[in-house]
Amino acid sequence: MNSQPAINRHDIGLGKQAISHPAARAALLPVAARVFWWGNPEAWLNDPLRFAAQVMTYGDWNDTALTLELLGDSLFIMALQNPPAGVFDIKSWTYWHHRYHLNVPSLPVRKL
Repeated sequence: MNSQPAINRHDIGLGKQAISHPAARAALLPVAARVFWWGNPEAWLNDPLRFAAQVMTYGDWNDTALTLELLGDSLFIMALQNPPAGVFDIKSWTYWHHRYHLNVPSLPVRKL
């Protein structure tokens, strides 16, 4: 019997809040380790928008499906509306905008 409560994506926390549900964090930790090959994967789960953008750009099918299942489309749309500069490549940027029937603006650039 699993002692963890069932994951309800509406209870996880989106946007600038950390992904706080213990079961969701545990399930997403291996994804974070794959899409953030530097730093501490656990720490990246504290920035859901950046996490979503990394999954949208570098995640494989399983990473993306799991993240969507646990966190929902709304987080991915928020990542497109508030993109971290320097994460998206043109292919991913274009794909996700078309998937959500959004106009494709210029790719965000990192300000140095």
